[in-house]
Amino acid sequence: MKVKKNVISILFLCTLVVLILSCQSKDPSRSDGRLQVIATIFPVYDFAREIGGDKVDVTMLLPPATDAHHYELKPEDILKVSRADIFLFTNFEMEHWAYKIINTADESAGLLAVETGKSAMLLPLSDHFAHGKPHRHEEDETSASDHEVENEAQKDSASRFDPHIWLDPDNAQIMIDNITEAFILKDQKNSDTYKMNAKNYKHRLALLDANFRSGLSVCKTRTILHAGHWAFAYLAKKYHLNYIAAYSASAQSEPSPQVIVSMIEKIKSQKLPYIYYEDLVAPRLAQTLSKETGAKLLKLSNGHDISKADIAGGETFISLMEKNLDQLKKGMQCQ
Repeated sequence: MKVKKNVISILFLCTLVVLILSCQSKDPSRSDGRLQVIATIFPVYDFAREIGGDKVDVTMLLPPATDAHHYELKPEDILKVSRADIFLFTNFEMEHWAYKIINTADESAGLLAVETGKSAMLLPLSDHFAHGKPHRHEEDETSASDHEVENEAQKDSASRFDPHIWLDPDNAQIMIDNITEAFILKDQKNSDTYKMNAKNYKHRLALLDANFRSGLSVCKTRTILHAGHWAFAYLAKKYHLNYIAAYSASAQSEPSPQVIVSMIEKIKSQKLPYIYYEDLVAPRLAQTLSKETGAKLLKLSNGHDISKADIAGGETFISLMEKNLDQLKKGMQCQ
């Protein structure tokens, strides 16, 4: 019955948007010649504006500080996308609702929908929570070729994947390439500009990667104990760190008592000096763990739960990652 109601609501939403579109004229903002781009979340938005420069008008679909995992799509969202030239989203793991936009808005002339994370390396979500344990990722000695085989196997499996792909700089580079390709496809005359902007930005990402490698090369501990949702596994894998998180991919329910006890034991046994918590998430669990263990608190940004004030203040994906590096070096006592 619930599935039937969901189908009816989706059909109603699509019908409503189609009716609205039939009564709308072209958006006058197109008259300046710039590509009109709608990006779902901050990393995609920031990548797009870096590549597009002054040739592109980029709008972020989700309001700042909005949980993309559980976003409730509105008719005006589909209408906004339908008026754009390009719709950029991460993947269907992050924005599972994107198909509703694509299926409705593709009736609009010329809209290009782009999965920016296409061909990115994917990590499966841990199932440790099912056994009353915190989520855990431990770096191993898997070769690059093994990762490619693993990635192909994941695509054919029914398991779910971690959507936070941008926290691996290699994946971020792939996202840049996909966005650049879309811009060129829609605006061939400015292709040289897009290519040059992408090249320059990828160089900055490579420098960021090098700084992470050197900054995290010698540390007293290599464990990130995170009293938040499963968001930093890609970063941990890339830089050979152990990652333990309290919540699953989305912190919609409180962790079990077993999880809390397990994390307290881990902090004490490994003598971890710091506990990490996420930006824009109330650090209640982190504060509880701190009170029980004496460990101090440090904040990490997952790159997409960014506040309106941060955007207005000029924060970028790279500046957020640079702050993460400083926090990691402090928390893991790196030289």
